[in-house]
Amino acid sequence: MALRALLQNSNRPVPVSRSNHTMAWLTELKNLQGEAAARKIDPWHVRLERVRGQIGDDGIERISTQAVFDHLEIFQRGRGASACRRLAKIMRELGWMPIRVRGLTRGGYKEQVRGYCRDAHAMNRRAT
Repeated sequence: MALRALLQNSNRPVPVSRSNHTMAWLTELKNLQGEAAARKIDPWHVRLERVRGQIGDDGIERISTQAVFDHLEIFQRGRGASACRRLAKIMRELGWMPIRVRGLTRGGYKEQVRGYCRDAHAMNRRAT
């Protein structure tokens, strides 16, 4: 949004005199920028804060990308490259690290699984 639109939508008077209201205008501008930044929070962010993976014997919490998309209730056709980039950005902000794991499927085929991991012990220490 343009600065003028932000000022008009804020129901506050627009500063007219440059010499008298410079400092007030700058503080108002910083407040409006903070409000605009708060509105830009991704809707996935709140839901991903509550995501929990499986904790292994090594104390590492892991979750696959597909499981995260299932948690977000994203349809299969919506799980493209742009959704994966968006997800990766948010997961990094939340302290998860991207991983790739090769494992055997039930049919005996090797398969690469992408996902995220984090130290479960460190997360527990931060929460308390």
